[in-house]
Amino acid sequence: MDLSSFNAQSARDMSLIAMVVGVLGVLLVLKFVSSVVSKLLLSAVFAGVIWLGFTQRDSLSACIAEIETRVEQGDTSDITCSFFGRDVSVEIPFQQ
Repeated sequence: MDLSSFNAQSARDMSLIAMVVGVLGVLLVLKFVSSVVSKLLLSAVFAGVIWLGFTQRDSLSACIAEIETRVEQGDTSDITCSFFGRDVSVEIPFQQ
């Protein structure tokens, strides 16, 4: 993926993929790891991945909603959305 074309929709998709991978990772750990301590540690790691993906997706969605509200009100000031500390571009279709 070219990082110059990293936009809000692709960031939201990536966070969703991270959450799905986290859930699948937890299921695999619970199925195949025999040690209880290893299960707990690996489950905590995958829970962290799921939590990070969810919070980043939620904050990105809130930023996009704020931009859409400002555009509807006629405000053209620049708002920057971030995804894991990286600025992402938001493409808003303008109504004519």
